[in-house]
Amino acid sequence: MRLNPWFCAVALVSVGCGGSVAPEPKAPTFQPEGQTKCGVRKSTDRPLIIEWPSSDRAALEAAVKRGLVVVRYEGCEMEVLSQCRVDGAYRYTPTTRKLEQVTIRDNDELYAQLPVGAASLEGRLQKAGELDVAMHVVGRYDAASTEAKNMSGACSGATHVVTGLTAGAFEFSAGAESEAGGGVNVLGTGAGARQSRAKEILNRDGDPHSCETSSAEDQGPPDGCGALLRVEVSPLSSLAGMAPGPLAPAVEEARGPLVTDGPGVVRVHIESPDSNVQLRGYGVQKLRPVQGGYESLGASTILCSGSCDTYLDARLGQPLAVSGEAFPDSAPFQLYDKQGDVDVKVTPGNSTYQVLGVTTLSLGVLAVIGGGSTLLTGALVSSGDSSTGSDLKKWGLITTGAGAGLIGLGIVFNSAGSTDVALTAH
Repeated sequence: MRLNPWFCAVALVSVGCGGSVAPEPKAPTFQPEGQTKCGVRKSTDRPLIIEWPSSDRAALEAAVKRGLVVVRYEGCEMEVLSQCRVDGAYRYTPTTRKLEQVTIRDNDELYAQLPVGAASLEGRLQKAGELDVAMHVVGRYDAASTEAKNMSGACSGATHVVTGLTAGAFEFSAGAESEAGGGVNVLGTGAGARQSRAKEILNRDGDPHSCETSSAEDQGPPDGCGALLRVEVSPLSSLAGMAPGPLAPAVEEARGPLVTDGPGVVRVHIESPDSNVQLRGYGVQKLRPVQGGYESLGASTILCSGSCDTYLDARLGQPLAVSGEAFPDSAPFQLYDKQGDVDVKVTPGNSTYQVLGVTTLSLGVLAVIGGGSTLLTGALVSSGDSSTGSDLKKWGLITTGAGAGLIGLGIVFNSAGSTDVALTAH
């Protein structure tokens, strides 16, 4: 039988115009917001914590001083379990001062570096284009032991223990300071227009200038440079039965005669509103703690800077003084009768007042000398010419009085401009 060509055409059209083949059905997936990025992976075992609120970082700093810190770390949430106790403590190790810069430009980097605060920072990152972290690193805390089996207290939900922390100062900002110009049309801006963008400070802690006073002898971070920047965590399950790793001993063997505790052997801590303060000594020796006492590091004119926290041998009554770039040196003081920790509270003086004081005092002394000479001359002349002698005595008295006033004013200026030091031993 011969088929009608029109029938074939209609059949082909009907086949070609039919609905497309249905896609193969897929099983539904459950992907809560953020959870695909929040798994605790190897890359997030060392998260930055610079985005934490100040109160949370302060609580962590306090917990570190009490002992090992236990946390509940799941997904993008980390909770410090302050009432959970684990045997052990942290030991501080100073490092060479370092400047570390972290730039975050996409969500993957955001969740890798700042998993705890990533969800709240996604919008800020999208708007600013980048997030920047500038860190001054001066040292780190390491767990001296991690015995997870000796946990006590409110430890429900505990998953990790903090085994290391980095200390220093930081600034966390959004965007970068820039200015662009030219014939690019951006959101309706015509050719030749300029667009500027300034970075926004999101958080900061610590003083970079204080970090400059760090040294290899520090027993802890310098005052003003102890902000916690990054934590290192280990799962509690991986610590079970694991022996503490070898650490450097807290003290070293001495290589010479020992200095033992007693009057004049002190650890000095400086409290000053000026971070550039220096402690100077003349014959005072710096000490290093070793087994059985202290080892002398030799005499040094500049003993320490900033908050100091340096061990000293001042048993012979050697003079010390506090100095700074912006204020005059303090009067010399001694520490031969002090022992243990000594706080040196510094109230910086005013160099301008000191210059005025010295100038005024000098003029006063000259005036007193001149007035006294005039007064004496008047007394001698009055025997022959009473009128001239009387005038000389009058001007001599006036000049002497003015000189005495200038001397008093100079003393006041000197006192107001002097740098005061208060010593407290405890």
